[in-house]
Amino acid sequence: MSVEKPYEIDHIPPHLHATFDGKVPPAIGGNTESEKENNFLSRSLAAFAVLKLSQCTPDEAAASLVDGGGDGGIDAVHHSPTSNTLVVVQSKFIESGRGEPSLGDVSKFRDGVDNLLRGNWVAFETNAAWKARLAQIRKHFDEHTLRVRAVLVYSGINAVSEDRLRLFEALETQYNHGEEYFRFATYGIVSVHDWITGADAAAGVEKIELEILKPGWVTDPYQTVYGQVRVADIAALYATHGAALVEANLRRYKGMTEVNQRIKDTLQGESANFFYLNNGLTAYCQKLDIAHHDKANAEKKKITARGFSIVNGAQTLGTIHAAEAGGDGFVFLKIISLEKCEDETAFARRITESTNFQNQISPRDFAALDEQHERIALQLHMDGIHYHFKEADDVPESNDTNFNLEDAATALACLEREDDCEICAKLLSNRKALWSPEPVYPTDNPEITLCQKMFRPERSARTVWRAVQIRRIVIDRLNGERPTAGARREFYENARWLVLSLLFLREHFEQGPTLLLTEVEKAKAAEKTLEIANAVWSAAQEAGFVSATEPYTSTRHFRSVFCSAADCQKLKAGAMKKLNEKPTGTTSGGMEEAKV
Repeated sequence: MSVEKPYEIDHIPPHLHATFDGKVPPAIGGNTESEKENNFLSRSLAAFAVLKLSQCTPDEAAASLVDGGGDGGIDAVHHSPTSNTLVVVQSKFIESGRGEPSLGDVSKFRDGVDNLLRGNWVAFETNAAWKARLAQIRKHFDEHTLRVRAVLVYSGINAVSEDRLRLFEALETQYNHGEEYFRFATYGIVSVHDWITGADAAAGVEKIELEILKPGWVTDPYQTVYGQVRVADIAALYATHGAALVEANLRRYKGMTEVNQRIKDTLQGESANFFYLNNGLTAYCQKLDIAHHDKANAEKKKITARGFSIVNGAQTLGTIHAAEAGGDGFVFLKIISLEKCEDETAFARRITESTNFQNQISPRDFAALDEQHERIALQLHMDGIHYHFKEADDVPESNDTNFNLEDAATALACLEREDDCEICAKLLSNRKALWSPEPVYPTDNPEITLCQKMFRPERSARTVWRAVQIRRIVIDRLNGERPTAGARREFYENARWLVLSLLFLREHFEQGPTLLLTEVEKAKAAEKTLEIANAVWSAAQEAGFVSATEPYTSTRHFRSVFCSAADCQKLKAGAMKKLNEKPTGTTSGGMEEAKV
């Protein structure tokens, strides 16, 4: 079986061309168009790393390229004046999306960086691009606050091997003496794709300004400001930034639910008491600044928050906006700065989870907080496919370009290879078990939940979307065969998850190379769906769950059959035996296979 090509590689060349066409000149060498294209992409990848890590312009990033003869294995070098950091890059574009830079190339890069750190300038004088900037680079090394960052960037999904990493660990030990003067970092295909999609950026809005009345101020260990904010100011904030304010929240605004209607009634009927009758809002930010003239002011503080996200109170925020609230009302707001956190991502997640336990938040909402959902959504969004993994009032119906967490989870549950049919039965008997926070895998030493197992990091967004498309075909095909009443109707209503599981097991439609199913694949999936359903029906007849002849009478309602893992396992074994033995045609139950 061929190894799946990483989905991320499809997006990298178009983005590099869009960013650097006309800016990055083609490299000398390359006899074929393919070789010339690979040269351009490798050089552009080096410039892209400079662009993202130095926050410079595309023109400045393109000008940082120095690859060529005598380059010391270094493809780009750029000095960032704001941080006084010299970024030194080696890049490798790997067309297959797999593999890593060779040991020889990385060793050459290590030697070039070593020469640079030693001030061995003569090693670069045969390279025209290097020679043109050596004088300026030498001046940077005279500055005691200079930091040097060596970067290996490549478009492969494989991690960099230990033998490559040890080369630079030795350099770090040699040049760092109680300080972070020199550091080495690697960025593979996932990191590069995150740069493209913006997944490396913090959720929320870049900057907000608010006035906090009757404030409290905590400075240690994490700066926090809390107090009253005018409802009108919060409404204005939503009008400016919209749903971006709650991107880090467990869920978005769910519309005018019963609870939200009560919030609206309070806002419009007794706004003066809103502060006392509402839980308020909790937010975090990357950096929190308080106006100097307000630091000693006990009545109010004007704050500026950067990287601002509301992580509790999405329903309050959305209802304030929907109610067009203003007047004299106030709402409680607490803002926590993550600036001093050692692991700000982990602490931000703890804030999000803990502040939501007090509300009616379902396990599904917490499951949606897993970063894998954001990864899948960002990747598919680039191809016009929209994954709505958080509940909200504006989530569209699932269709050819939209799907939700329920669609994805049920499809991936059927994709799991299992002998006992436990997951398949749970889809019908206890769907909520998909979102359970209890670790269950591996069974001998549980470390991850069922949802984490299904949405594991190595499962590509392409696989997820193809599985969802197959799920839709199976459901539509079985619904189309469903009679108006009787045992056959019960069967088609409840057999879908076992049929889908068997279809994945036998046909592997999720592994195709294209994001969208082809028309041939769709037709074959529909045909195989009915073939498998017929085999399961025959197995049900042999097991005594339904009569062998018409009029078909079930001995147990088919829902109870497919809710039982043991019964599903029995039907699966019987169906597999029939599918392996019999040619397509008619089943022993007399159900003629539809022509697709």
